[in-house]
Amino acid sequence: MSKNLLFIIGTRPELIKVFPIIQQLKKIGYPNYKIIATGQHKDLLTTYWKVFDITPDYELEIIKAGQNLTQLTSKAIVAIDDLLAKIKNEFSPDIIIAQGDTTTVMAAAMVAFYNQIKFAHIEAGLRSFNLNHPFPEEFNRKVASIVTDFHFAPTDVSKKNLIAENTTLSKIHVVGNTVIDTLHYFIHSNKLAQTEFSNIDLKKNLANIDDKLVLITCHRRENHHDLDELINAIEELSKKNADTIFIWPVHPNPNVKQRVETSNLSQLKNIIITAPLEYLDLLKVLQNCKIVISDSGGIQEEAPTFKVPVLILRETTERPEAVTLGISKLVGMNKNKIINSFNTFNPIFSQDFVNPYGDGNAAKKIVKILQG
Repeated sequence: MSKNLLFIIGTRPELIKVFPIIQQLKKIGYPNYKIIATGQHKDLLTTYWKVFDITPDYELEIIKAGQNLTQLTSKAIVAIDDLLAKIKNEFSPDIIIAQGDTTTVMAAAMVAFYNQIKFAHIEAGLRSFNLNHPFPEEFNRKVASIVTDFHFAPTDVSKKNLIAENTTLSKIHVVGNTVIDTLHYFIHSNKLAQTEFSNIDLKKNLANIDDKLVLITCHRRENHHDLDELINAIEELSKKNADTIFIWPVHPNPNVKQRVETSNLSQLKNIIITAPLEYLDLLKVLQNCKIVISDSGGIQEEAPTFKVPVLILRETTERPEAVTLGISKLVGMNKNKIINSFNTFNPIFSQDFVNPYGDGNAAKKIVKILQG
């Protein structure tokens, strides 16, 4: 008898990384799964459901203007738990599955435990070893790990982290990161070969795609107070690299959006300040970048596929594999470090280089284990 699988998704990165698992379930004709969208990133996710041709079975509304983390967490737990009670006669899950380290993931893990339902954690074992960096993600994933029955670790490094926490070895499965599966899907579908952007600002200002692009992203809570360091660094770099186009899709968080949009950056001809990019636009930019400046976890994993180095706007990273290989570098939110590293960091990627975060077969492995 097939197990009932319940996916709980809250944010864009979660959908991007759960997508290949849903694809694999569709491919093998597996019928018994449902998807809950918690609404943690509702506005950012709207177009992504269409891009990935996925429709959530249930939608929650856990976001309210002005709420703090405590309120968000409690609302997520109650909303998920209430929904489980409401649908138990039509769909009683055997395994609850969540990806990553957001509030949605921690809430899903706690609800699974309280209801004595098995919990599967995709991207398990990532650790920065600092509860405040990233905040609150390091805390979220550690809490989730305590109650996880299936730890789908992306790399041997993450497996070692789990072993160091006395996790039962038989519960750990090194499968690679599913984001690489998603990348392979779009690369092989030839969708990246279509050069036109859907983003209006890129369509208008980026006539030719070449390798003189720099992508900037910054959204982490712990980086908000140092945002001026990054803004000043980008301003100086753009003035000294007039033949390079700097693209900054600004996160909608008011703490970030207002400060970037009211800075001098929008006055500079070779800087494009725009809204968050749709996934295909992001990948088209990424594959033509000479370097990325970002605090994003997903971009740290995606960039190596395109042999693009990353300056990580963090003091620590839970994805140390690329740093160890010398293809990414921690620079923090320090203007001088960002500028110096931009000018000097130029790693060489060998012809046979393989992305350390996966081979594109993670979803197949995960589905096989879940079917068990």
